[in-house]
Amino acid sequence: MELQADLHTHTIASSHAFSTVKEMASAAAAAGLQLLGITDHGVNMPGAPHEYYFSQLLTLPDEIEGIHI
Repeated sequence: MELQADLHTHTIASSHAFSTVKEMASAAAAAGLQLLGITDHGVNMPGAPHEYYFSQLLTLPDEIEGIHI
C-alpha cells in the first residue's frame, strides 16, 4: 500500500508543532505525498491558535508545491 496523504498535521499555530504550512507542503512533496490535511487544535483547546487563524486558512491556495492542501 502506498501512502498518498497525511491527514492529521499541526502547524506552528498549535503550540507543540514546529513547521509552517509551506514547510510541511515541501516535506510532503519530498515524501511523494499528494494531499496534506491541516488539523490544528480548535480554539477551545490549550495551546490552540486564535479564531482568526482558522479564517486565514481559507486564503491558502488549493495546492502548494504540487501538494493538495
